[in-house]
Amino acid sequence: MLVAVPADAPPDDLADHAEARALARATAAGDRQAATRFARRLLPVARRVTRALLGAGTDADDVSQSALVELLESARTYAGQGPLEAWARRITVRVTMRWLRRGRRLAVVAHDEDDPGSEPPDLGDDLREHIPRAVTDYLELLPEPQRIALVLRHALDHTLPEIAELTGAPVPTVKSRVLKAEETLRKLIRRDLNLGRPNP
Repeated sequence: MLVAVPADAPPDDLADHAEARALARATAAGDRQAATRFARRLLPVARRVTRALLGAGTDADDVSQSALVELLESARTYAGQGPLEAWARRITVRVTMRWLRRGRRLAVVAHDEDDPGSEPPDLGDDLREHIPRAVTDYLELLPEPQRIALVLRHALDHTLPEIAELTGAPVPTVKSRVLKAEETLRKLIRRDLNLGRPNP
């Protein structure tokens, strides 16, 4: 069986995509062991995405579980054209955005330092060493639409058109939200640096 993968994919990626596709197909066919492996592989991905968008807490955990159910039900749709985790992130973002659109409250974006399953976006050691507070402290200060756009763009690597599709906002609005969020973060960090706020 041929698996469609990007032409420039390294050999290791080709093998991983084929293995992931076989796992997804076995899951879709009802193989319990495959479904368990599939869920164990993707639950941490779902948790990271929901916690990045909703903050740590019950809401994020509930949405992670809903996303996992959707991932299991959608296993047959994984075509092996990219990493399984990237496919899972896209579905989890859609599940989370649907949950938000239903009128649930948006919790502040926060990183639970005590939870090893929750990882902050990789911002590089240099940046983390030079900003006065945790990135999540600054994210909490952004308006909800800007925070969501920024997290989707920089933490989850979505393109502007993808963010527009996920949030239901036009691409120019998404671009504006990301730019405003970046500008606000720069101002907040500069302000704290000028005030001499110590690193926690």
